[in-house]
Amino acid sequence: MAKRGRPRQPLDERHRYAIMMLVWGMRTKEEIAEELGISRMALWKWEQREDFREAYEKEYREMVRKLQRAKKAPRKRA
Repeated sequence: MAKRGRPRQPLDERHRYAIMMLVWGMRTKEEIAEELGISRMALWKWEQREDFREAYEKEYREMVRKLQRAKKAPRKRA
């Protein structure tokens, strides 16, 4: 059964910014919503989108890879 209503727009820079902030834990959801000029409910609705979740998971995996590489990198002594 097809969904009704207007077609969903693709993710834009605001969505990507929210994903980055959520993954890296740089802001609370309330702070992210305020910065983007949306309600916390709107941010929650974004989080329910399949394409948002997929982009979130991709960013999360990239964060884990970066942290693993940083952990393995030799440390420079001062």
